[in-house]
Amino acid sequence: MTLVTQSAGVIFHVAHALGFSNSTSSHLQSELDRPFRIIVTLVVTIFISQVGRRLIRRALGKMRRHAELTDSGRARRIDTVSRITANMWRVIVDIIGLFLALSILGLNLTPFLAGATVIGATIGFGAQSLVRDFLSGFLMLLEDQYRIGDLVEVNHISGTVDEVSLRITRIRDAEGTEWYIPNGQILQVGNRARHWSRAVVGAQVDVHSDLAEATEVLRRAMREVVKRPELEGKLISDPKVLGVSKVTPTIATIDIEIRTEPLVELEVQRVLLEVVTETLRQHKMLPPPEA
Repeated sequence: MTLVTQSAGVIFHVAHALGFSNSTSSHLQSELDRPFRIIVTLVVTIFISQVGRRLIRRALGKMRRHAELTDSGRARRIDTVSRITANMWRVIVDIIGLFLALSILGLNLTPFLAGATVIGATIGFGAQSLVRDFLSGFLMLLEDQYRIGDLVEVNHISGTVDEVSLRITRIRDAEGTEWYIPNGQILQVGNRARHWSRAVVGAQVDVHSDLAEATEVLRRAMREVVKRPELEGKLISDPKVLGVSKVTPTIATIDIEIRTEPLVELEVQRVLLEVVTETLRQHKMLPPPEA
């Protein structure tokens, strides 16, 4: 009776219910108890890891959808934080599950953890770049330097941020090439998706035209161009005709600039160029065609 009481467990009761004797059930309990607990631990670990990731993504996903209605930039940052947080959750839970499984195997983790400090210090000398990558990634996230979907230039590579983790940043350039850049190697970051952009058009005028009159004609045209429906919601400031910036024997260039919302400067620039060309044509101020 004492043996049965001490050995009683899930496997013992299952075996006993299947008709095995107490001694056989106790033997099965003693042999299969440890593997059974390890399997249960691993299954529970995977379940908690996956469910936690989904809950994190779902909770932050609701915040992201709400933010999209008012601030698309904040929505992109939430998306970036969501992915990194979900990955961190998975790594932490997996490590805890691994240590629990090792403890079930009967391994004494105390000397292992004590030795891990020395081993970690030794490995650290060879893995300084990896530590630097994670630290840089954490600081990048904390400082909100860029987000998924931003148009950036990193180490002279220009493209759209496709993925951000604590270790690497993945950027896809205009030709479709995907670049994987360790965060610790990022020395310079230029973000074109923040605050405002600048569209500049160089209006080319016949050098024999009255440049003062050409400048005034362009100013009137720019006061009208802001009313065009295709520019609605894209402009931050009114266009400024800056004046003559360059003169050649046949052409005088008059610069026009305007501040726009981020990433729409090329669209605005095309509209301005179209209006400038048509205005100068109507006033017969375009430079003569090249021979």
